[in-house]
Amino acid sequence: MTEVPNSPAIPSPFLRAGGRNRFTARRGRVVAVEQVSPAMRRVRVTGPEFADFTSGGPADHVKVFFPDPATGELVAPSPVGPGEDGIVRPEGATFARDFTPLRVTRMADGVAVDLDFYLHPSPGPASAWAGRAEVGDELVIVGPRGSRGAPQGAARLVLVCDETALPSATRWAAEVPATTAVELIAVAADEGSWIADYVSSTSGRDDVGVNVLPAGDPDAVAGALGAVDVDAATFVFAAGEASTLIPVRRHLKVTLALPAEQFAVSGYWKSGTAGFDHHAPIDPSDPD
Repeated sequence: MTEVPNSPAIPSPFLRAGGRNRFTARRGRVVAVEQVSPAMRRVRVTGPEFADFTSGGPADHVKVFFPDPATGELVAPSPVGPGEDGIVRPEGATFARDFTPLRVTRMADGVAVDLDFYLHPSPGPASAWAGRAEVGDELVIVGPRGSRGAPQGAARLVLVCDETALPSATRWAAEVPATTAVELIAVAADEGSWIADYVSSTSGRDDVGVNVLPAGDPDAVAGALGAVDVDAATFVFAAGEASTLIPVRRHLKVTLALPAEQFAVSGYWKSGTAGFDHHAPIDPSDPD
């Protein structure tokens, strides 16, 4: 009887390299503010504590702590110690939200982090702060705790997002190979005429297909995704308002029966819920 050798394992096209980062709190100051689109403001933060800051994936998130809107006091975690892992949590109320670190720039005098803020029509603490941010303002940034890269073997990437997830979407577009076709289904409270230019200028790609839908109709979003041929070589990332993502997740998980490695869905915020935890299940009736 002839023994047949095992065939070498074929790596998944959706493999996403990742790892842990040093988890700490970093206090920095604003060194640049730029209005990069009618609804997006970019803030660059740096400081000595950012020397080892790293962000290795488009779904990375950091928790950004802002000054108290009433008193201007910045109450935030502090590092355990130089080079150590961990944070010391403060007493008292804090004002914080999760954001995608858009870009990490290594300069001669240190490391800077760019954050893009969507200027909500009804701004909360973060959007209000960004709207009046100036050079010299201080922030504290915690994380990212870990990173997972974009899949390097997918033939196509489909992104579904609202304005809050556009910075992450641009990182996904930028961090897949240039040969990966990218399509974006964007939900916008306004007409969204600025979105294509924002995605192109921020991602560095001018070949991203952009389909803008009006906010307020989750079925329209799921319908637009249903019209896309999500085949065995397509990775899907969806993020934004948690409730509107329920039909999107059901379409990917139930209707298409995609394996878990082929899609990622993340609720960035939830209407009517302050400080929504993005780790919470998108669909409480069907948690992962």
